[in-house]
Amino acid sequence: MTTIKSASNSTVARAITAVSAPLRPMSGTGMNSRLVIGQGSGVDHVDPFIAMMHDDVPPHVMFPTHPHRGVEIITYGIGGALYHEDTLGNAGTVVAGGVERNLFGRGFSHSEQPVGGVPYRGFQLFILLSAEDRNIDPTFQLLPPDAVPEVTADGVLVRVVAGEYAGKASPIVLRNPTQYLDVHVDPGHSVSVPVPAGYQGLAYVISGMGRIGTPHHDAHAAQEGAGSGDARAHLGDGVEVGAHQRLILGPGDCLNATAHAQSHEPLRFLVIAGRPVVGEPQA
Repeated sequence: MTTIKSASNSTVARAITAVSAPLRPMSGTGMNSRLVIGQGSGVDHVDPFIAMMHDDVPPHVMFPTHPHRGVEIITYGIGGALYHEDTLGNAGTVVAGGVERNLFGRGFSHSEQPVGGVPYRGFQLFILLSAEDRNIDPTFQLLPPDAVPEVTADGVLVRVVAGEYAGKASPIVLRNPTQYLDVHVDPGHSVSVPVPAGYQGLAYVISGMGRIGTPHHDAHAAQEGAGSGDARAHLGDGVEVGAHQRLILGPGDCLNATAHAQSHEPLRFLVIAGRPVVGEPQA
């Protein structure tokens, strides 16, 4: 197993407290996007995250100019390209492997649209700002793929979208401390990913099959009603997972994962965790 020790060298493995069945595309939208967090997903929020989308947007779909405030939004591309333009005068395109950060603070408006004639695929994560940051001046940041740090070791690739991993820190600067990792584990390999003990969060499987986390005693019963099929937890050897499943993390300071040896592709999943904005009303 590839293991990167946390700063304290502690290894309290995080349990999976709830696991969804594979999330289905949202109906009636003209897209194949999946709502990972938010009202209607089965999990309204995971403090400090109030929404998350797994986007799969056809090239003809446009998101006209619309406002946000009181949040910071991270856009991470995994396929195609998404053009952004806003009322502050910023413009840019997120491509596969690239990252865009919008600190909305006191608020501004933006529009988005796939470009290049192919569907855009990626993720948008909405992070609630603390009360003192809700009226902060907005800022914008765009990273090309080669600016996102990568760590490789023994069948494991980790891209550091935000936060830090194995001594490499993302250039993305967030108001609320957040760890956002894109983890690839080759078939038959394992990894133990440090996750700061005070953070709350989730894992989301993009593709592949394997086991993640240490099963919680209620994990096998924690069907969240957001998809079809059975979510399976095998006590003692991690939670069995496949594409488009959402896993809520319990306490601890690391997350263990193993990709099935017989799988034809790596186990690819996101680990997203952040410092809670405790007791804050949602914007």
